[in-house]
Formats: sequence, structure tokens, C-alpha cells
Amino acid sequence: MTELTSVEKLETAKEDFIETIEGEQQLAALTPNIWVDQIINSALFKDKMVLEVEWEVSAGYMIGDIVSNSITVSRDGTVTIVLWEPQIFWVDLTGVLLTTKLGITTQKDIDMENTLRQKAGEIMIQKALSGGILEEAKNNAQSKLQDLFLKANIQIKEVVIKWMGDIE
Repeated sequence: MTELTSVEKLETAKEDFIETIEGEQQLAALTPNIWVDQIINSALFKDKMVLEVEWEVSAGYMIGDIVSNSITVSRDGTVTIVLWEPQIFWVDLTGVLLTTKLGITTQKDIDMENTLRQKAGEIMIQKALSGGILEEAKNNAQSKLQDLFLKANIQIKEVVIKWMGDIE
């Protein structure tokens, strides 16, 4: 038997991104006893890494944030739901499509790769925010909650969704 064990999130928007990100590290700083000309140093003792990564960003509402007085039903059958602003739930690295390492060393630099992954995650959050993921989450929540209540087998005339920031 399948049972519902937890409903904690109302995920109302998800976006996928592919991003190419580059990083480099001067290796001469790691070998301070070797003196070389600055030009030779920057040409030979530099590692570069290019990652092409695929990310997924999810946004919506925490169900636990909806308190009992957030949902009201008036005598005329109007349901009013007051929600907080949506939030980003998670940013998930779904795949590394390409890792390219350029430089004189042959070993993969895990620290550089982790730094690039973290940087890519921060870029994905900014891309999702500037791309309107929170507005999309709001619009989808309004549509889905209205559908949910209007399809219920009770006499509801209208479903109104309001956001905390919009209430006087």
C-alpha cells in the first residue's frame, strides 16, 4: 500500500539551465622556489578548467508556512488564501556534461572543480531570479490552488489568492 507521508512543499516552478564556466589557477604560486620569467610563468604554470554543467532550480511554497488564519471562507462561498512570497527550494546539479582541463599538470584539480561548481550554482540562482522564477511560482500557485478548490465537491464561488506583501 502506498501512503502519503509528507506534504511539505508546493513546488510551482522549475527551470533547467546549462552553463559553461571557466576557472584558472596559477601553479607558480604553488612552487615558490622556481624562478621563471613572468611571461613564461603565466604561459606554462597555469591550469585552466572548463565545466559545462546542467542545473535544475525549483521554487514554490512551504505548506507549513500556511497557518490556520491564512485560509478563510466567506458566507458567499469565496475562499481567500494568503501566502508568503515564494522561495527557491533548491538548486541541483543534474549533470556535468563536459570537463576540460588545460595546463601542464595531468591531475584533475578537485578544489578548482568544486569552486567552479559552487560558482555555477550561484550563477544559476541569479539566472533563475532574473528570469522570473518567483513570479512564475506565484502565477502557477494561484492557478493550481484555484483549480484545486474549485474542483472540490463543495459550493465555492471564487478562490482569491493574496500575498503577504500585498495586504495592507
